Amino acid sequence: MSSSLSPRPTITRDFSSFSSPSATTSSARNPLHLKVNRLLSGSNLEDSGTRAALDTLGEFAQDEGGASGSRRGNATGIGAALKRGGLRKEVDGRMAEGSREFLEAFSKVNDKLSMLQSHLDAMHVCCDEVQTQLEKANTGTRYLLEHAEGLRQQRATTTVQQTLVHLFLNRFTLTDAELDALTSREIPVGPELFDAMDKVERIRADCRALLSGEAGEGTQAGLDIMEYTKQHLESGYQKIFKWCSFESRGFSKDSLEVSVTMRSAFQRLKKRPDLLDEILFVLGSTRSSSILNLFLDALTRGGPTGLPRPIELHAHDPIRYVGDMLAWIHQTMAGEREFLESLFGIKEDGRWVGSVRVWKMETGELDKGSVEAQLDEHRLRKLLDRDMEGCGRPLKIRVQQTIKSQEGSIMAYRIATLIHFYKITMERTIGVEALMSTVLGEIMEHAYEAFYETLIASGRSLLRFIQPPAAALSPPAPLREALTTLREVMAVYSSSLLEEPNESGVAPDLEALKAKAATREAEFKPVLDAALDPALTMCEKMGEMRAGEWDRAIFGINCLETVLSALDGYEFTQERMTVLEAEEAKHVESLTSEHYSHLIKESGLQPILDALHSKDASTPLSHLPAASGAILTTSIATFSQFLSTTDTLSSPRLSLLPPRFAASIHRAALDRVSKSYAEMWSAVMDESNRYEGRTTLLRRSREEVATLLGVGLH
Repeated sequence: MSSSLSPRPTITRDFSSFSSPSATTSSARNPLHLKVNRLLSGSNLEDSGTRAALDTLGEFAQDEGGASGSRRGNATGIGAALKRGGLRKEVDGRMAEGSREFLEAFSKVNDKLSMLQSHLDAMHVCCDEVQTQLEKANTGTRYLLEHAEGLRQQRATTTVQQTLVHLFLNRFTLTDAELDALTSREIPVGPELFDAMDKVERIRADCRALLSGEAGEGTQAGLDIMEYTKQHLESGYQKIFKWCSFESRGFSKDSLEVSVTMRSAFQRLKKRPDLLDEILFVLGSTRSSSILNLFLDALTRGGPTGLPRPIELHAHDPIRYVGDMLAWIHQTMAGEREFLESLFGIKEDGRWVGSVRVWKMETGELDKGSVEAQLDEHRLRKLLDRDMEGCGRPLKIRVQQTIKSQEGSIMAYRIATLIHFYKITMERTIGVEALMSTVLGEIMEHAYEAFYETLIASGRSLLRFIQPPAAALSPPAPLREALTTLREVMAVYSSSLLEEPNESGVAPDLEALKAKAATREAEFKPVLDAALDPALTMCEKMGEMRAGEWDRAIFGINCLETVLSALDGYEFTQERMTVLEAEEAKHVESLTSEHYSHLIKESGLQPILDALHSKDASTPLSHLPAASGAILTTSIATFSQFLSTTDTLSSPRLSLLPPRFAASIHRAALDRVSKSYAEMWSAVMDESNRYEGRTTLLRRSREEVATLLGVGLH
């Protein structure tokens, strides 16, 4: 039975088809029609029972219509059934027929299920048999499975052990190629040998870890491997040693190139200091002989093609001759140091060219990372001394011969300062204790000794023949010659001063500048004393040959002014100039006093001033005979004449002095005359001196006299 409700038009159409043609005309009397209308009008179509009944009724109508094709002639239709009142019976009959059909269908299904059950029973039987067989087979193969599992575990363990053994052998043994690289002469020194030695070192480091453990098989294996690798490692070092010895003997050429292999070999030999020292001895001997031959060739033959020309061709020019030899030594040392730095693998330390090299090993400023570098630097310095050792003797002999052949002090000093310059440069570059620095120090001392000997000889010649001063009291010619020589010496010293480099970049303070000036002055003081003292002694003795103090003072001022003019312009002569200026000031004061005395006598004020200075405090000045009114009148008249005739700018008596001193001395003397007149004027105007008509005795005031003398009133 269908569970869905057909649409109302279909139901209406179906029910209308149940009536006959006669019933259509008389629908009002059709009982089915009346029942349907009653159901539709009074029943709830949403009721499930009503909907099911209508669906069943619709199916009956459709089945009847499809079987007859026409409802009009069907005497057994639903309408007839309704007319007979047998609709329920019809329905029950159809239900019974449907039930029979269901029973037939279920009977077939039941047969199929019975057949399926028989198959399932057969399958259960087969499965039970298979399970029984499997249990029997499992019981019979359990031992084999357990044995196979044990074999698999043993295989895994053996595989792990094999891997460990393989790794151990690869880590702690050498291959045939590595053994050949360490021991065979056929394989040259190169990366193969270095790689093999690195591996041996790594093996030995790992063995130390084994030896640090507890005693047992690992310790014994470590001892065996250490003994095994020791022999091969020593073979490698001996191979490097022999190769380096051979290569070191080949560094006798002018142009030197250090290969990467050679540099690496030296780095290896640092772990064997005894072998490295032997190599350095061979290399030092080779380079010393080679550099000596090159130096002798530069002195006598020159360059390969004749250029540059031989140094000894310039032996007639001492400065160039000595300078060329020292420049060759310095240049060769710089090139040799670069060669050794490349050989030892020393990196640049950022030092400026010519700046002081700091030796941290000597100052104690070593850190852990720079110990090895400083050891390399120490070896380099020793080897550099060894390389330049051969040039010391021929250089020293030739320079000393050149110094001995010089008779002039200027040339001797120029040579000495040139050697001094190269000595300081060498000390900054290779250190104070270097052999070449020591040789240059000895040559420098010899040069300065020769220079001082020439100065002393010149001083003795100045004092040997002393003549009286000339009539003009001018500086003597020997003094001018000595000062000319001294001036040239000071120019050489000033141009050859070596200042310490200011690497901090901070400007030096005033104290530092003063200290530097004091140091320079102390360095040049022996030269200045040796050159100047004999000349000043000569001038002093020449001045003593003059009887008058006036002439001696003028001569002394002229000589000292000449000396001061020669010393002016150099900061390292300031102390000596201060001493000379003080001595000159004494002579100026002496001339000023004597010139004042002369002017006072000429002015006529001498008697009055003598009386004023010698009188008793209780005695009036006018009561003294030398200062009476008449004498005062005469003195004033003479003084007036003096004022009208005196030149306020210069004096003929001072014409032998330099104009600057003549003017200053004359002005100072006139100033004293003005002060003396002011003193006399104050005494005359003093009532205690009892001058009559004192306002008319002195016709000029103090200010007027000072103005006339051109000095002004103080």
